[in-house]
Amino acid sequence: MIEASAESKDSTLRQRKVSTARVLAAAMLGTTIEWYDFFIYGTAAALIFSQVFFPSSDPATGTLTAFAAFGAGFIMRPLGAVIIGHLGDKYGRRPMLVATVLLMGGATVAIGILPSYAAIGIWAPSLLVLLRLLQGFAAGGEWGGATLMAIEHAPRHRRTFYGAFTQAAVPVAYLLSAAMFFVLQGALDRQALLSWGWRIPFLLSIVVVAIAIVVRSGVPESPEFAAKSKRPERPPLLQVLTRYPRSVALTIGLTIVTSTDFYLGQVFLLSYATTHAGVPASSMLLVTIMGSAVNAGMTFVAARVADRVGNRAVFYVGLIGLAVLAFPTYLIVNTGSFAAILAVRMLGNAFNAAAYAPIASILAATFSVKVRYTGISLSYQVAAVLGGGFAPFIAQALLTATGSWMAVAGYSVTLCLISFASMSLLGKAAKENREQATLPAVV
Repeated sequence: MIEASAESKDSTLRQRKVSTARVLAAAMLGTTIEWYDFFIYGTAAALIFSQVFFPSSDPATGTLTAFAAFGAGFIMRPLGAVIIGHLGDKYGRRPMLVATVLLMGGATVAIGILPSYAAIGIWAPSLLVLLRLLQGFAAGGEWGGATLMAIEHAPRHRRTFYGAFTQAAVPVAYLLSAAMFFVLQGALDRQALLSWGWRIPFLLSIVVVAIAIVVRSGVPESPEFAAKSKRPERPPLLQVLTRYPRSVALTIGLTIVTSTDFYLGQVFLLSYATTHAGVPASSMLLVTIMGSAVNAGMTFVAARVADRVGNRAVFYVGLIGLAVLAFPTYLIVNTGSFAAILAVRMLGNAFNAAAYAPIASILAATFSVKVRYTGISLSYQVAAVLGGGFAPFIAQALLTATGSWMAVAGYSVTLCLISFASMSLLGKAAKENREQATLPAVV
């Protein structure tokens, strides 16, 4: 009898471990694939699309237009956050995770078969922007659902670490997208890359999307969602805006810096270094790949530390590091030294990871389970629009208007200050909302 009971407990423990591993794999794999689809546009915008879809006699104008189209995808992210978040709070996290992968994958493959401006004229950039909007809509609902699937399965003392599986998926996705273009740059000449080579990364997504759908379809529903007593009495968005207005504003403010820094470093700096500092594109892609690897690894390290010492302390370390590096980064890039650029970007990615790793746990603890999908998605995606989506465009505009990189560095420091102030004020808002949330205080 005792042996049977022990065997039953062992079997239950094994099943729980398998279930947890599958949940974390589904969260990270699916998010990696979705953001790979999203990021390959950013890499292509910096290196290819100004000539394929936005031809102009002035290279700066073509690049600016390509970055504007890149930012267009971010406009749809808050809408995706609201609609997909509403459905996720009403029907569950799992079905939304499958839907977002399907939508993102379809839009990405469509970009891969889209004719160029030379073939169909103005229809080419118009359709590209439309598909970019669909990508943005899907991305708007992806992060929140994957984050909650991981965190709501986590033990209370490991919430930040579990959330890191979704957070780390972002730099991993950019690593894959940059690595793909790095290989293509080395394997193809410029003409082949412009005519057909750039399509390969977009078309390959059809394979990995199929894998993600299979993995996510077998994931159990979030236990906290399954255990909640009833569905939202009112639309989740209305509840978020009426019950948590201050928290929404502050979580947008604290999230904005990591989004901005990531896109400045991985998209704008790629363009700036190749066009203004004379650094070969292959060298900058290699810097991006190695920097993204550091970012992904440090995300897990920072999350483990945050679970022990608190999210606030780790977040502040990341912010201070990003502010200190803002001006030296451009000074070093202007030297054209590969070793120096690699060193400063690896350090910058480490600080970005420190600031980014705790965000999922912080946002999840701010909203009650009934409206959490909507709440964290809305805050995160609005911050992505304000800080990240148009960061390359704003940086390029500042550079063009002033003729100096110092304006771009100042832009970065300003956002660090905004995020620092928001994090400082969030503690009080979190205390006010704690009785409404099922998660413990983590800030």
